[in-house]
Order: sequence, then C-alpha cells, then structure tokens
Amino acid sequence: MNCKRCHHTDEAHTQNDDSNSIIKAGKCQIPTCTCQQYLDPIQKIDEELL
Repeated sequence: MNCKRCHHTDEAHTQNDDSNSIIKAGKCQIPTCTCQQYLDPIQKIDEELL
C-alpha cells in the first residue's frame, strides 16, 4: 500500500509500534521526503476488503 500523504510504499516507512496506522508504519525513510507519519489509504478494514 502507498502512504496517502507522500505516496511512497509502506516498505519505505519505518516500523513504529506507537503508530496510529493499521500496519504500524511511521516515518518515511526516503532521504528527500518530509513525511513523518504513514497515513493509511484505507481508514478501516471491513468484511468486503478481506
């Protein structure tokens, strides 16, 4: 999935257990990116998405 804020993939973001994101991703690791927190493109997971 891509971050809704910076559009980089979730793999480009650090793992952060304190994160509010569904996949617990934090700051983007791309050197020129200023994104401090992964923003989920999906707000909640419902039965349709599973």
